Amino acid sequence: MNLSSLLCIIANFIIYLAFGSLITGRKKHRKWSLPYTMVMGFFLYYSLFFFFCVPMMLKFQTLTSLAYLWLAVTGIVTVTAAAIYGVSWYEKLKEFTHKVKEHPVFFALIMLLCLVQIVVITGAYNFTLDASYYVGNVATSVQTDTMNIYDPFTGLWQDHFEMRYFFATYSMNDAVMCRLTGLHALIWTKTVMTVTVLILIQMIYYKIAEELFADNKKAALVMQLMMAVVNFMFISIYTAPNFMLTRTFEGKAIVGNVVLLVIFYLYMLLLKNHKAGGVWWMLFIVCFGSMTISSSANMLVPAFLSVLLVPLIFIKKDLRILPKYILCMLPNLCMAVMYVAYVKGYFVFHTY
Repeated sequence: MNLSSLLCIIANFIIYLAFGSLITGRKKHRKWSLPYTMVMGFFLYYSLFFFFCVPMMLKFQTLTSLAYLWLAVTGIVTVTAAAIYGVSWYEKLKEFTHKVKEHPVFFALIMLLCLVQIVVITGAYNFTLDASYYVGNVATSVQTDTMNIYDPFTGLWQDHFEMRYFFATYSMNDAVMCRLTGLHALIWTKTVMTVTVLILIQMIYYKIAEELFADNKKAALVMQLMMAVVNFMFISIYTAPNFMLTRTFEGKAIVGNVVLLVIFYLYMLLLKNHKAGGVWWMLFIVCFGSMTISSSANMLVPAFLSVLLVPLIFIKKDLRILPKYILCMLPNLCMAVMYVAYVKGYFVFHTY
């Protein structure tokens, strides 16, 4: 990993912090969590990018045009968030430094565990055809200054957009960042985004452990360790751990290892207080964001929400949960219906 990659990883988390602060730190002196804010910022970031990327693809605009437009949007959001919440960020940094001094062994072991996973996973050689498509799509988009128009395997022009990837604009954000930073697609996906996603996963594990064990640092550390063991030992082709270990930068890996975990964490919060409006809004943002990351989320997320929220209706004996549950599923269900309609030939978006 070179200095450019490291700076890009740091920049990612600053941007996620800025976006997340807009929805988790609205009230002055409100208690907020740094990992939670960054994770939510990740989903808000990709949700907003969707609304800029899709119209520009439909208008056949260049990747460079989208890159500079998104740079302006990201810059405005980051500067605005820094102006509003800069003091809160500084105070949170001091609070975190104080926690590290109080529990140096705990945080040292957490960082070591995270670092070991980063080194092993980023150093692994992945040669799957599917993984090659995603990296190739980013590289092709950068080289041709287009978006989803050329087949990354053959380099041939496609006369229509493939709906499986059209609305999942996550890979186009990778292309945008390659254009802005000058990094090669392979470096951005295999290093920058892989490390970013791995750190996000560890953050979510930490928040779940915090919710389960409160201030018991030993129990939280054991849980983090056991999750690493499970991930590295769960050897099978189609599992979330396998995608995390070999194809971390792909949308499907993010759905399996970030999206579903965040939904589960929010469900834990709803078990404590199902009337918390803020948690429901966060759940909606996560579900909408998942749709922009991978089309696989359009099947998995509604199914997972049903497994969690239908029983919650009976647990809490409150039918008012039902419309909120349906609203959270709606983005994914709409995209699933659109994809079926596309496959059946009811509509197509041409590239000319």
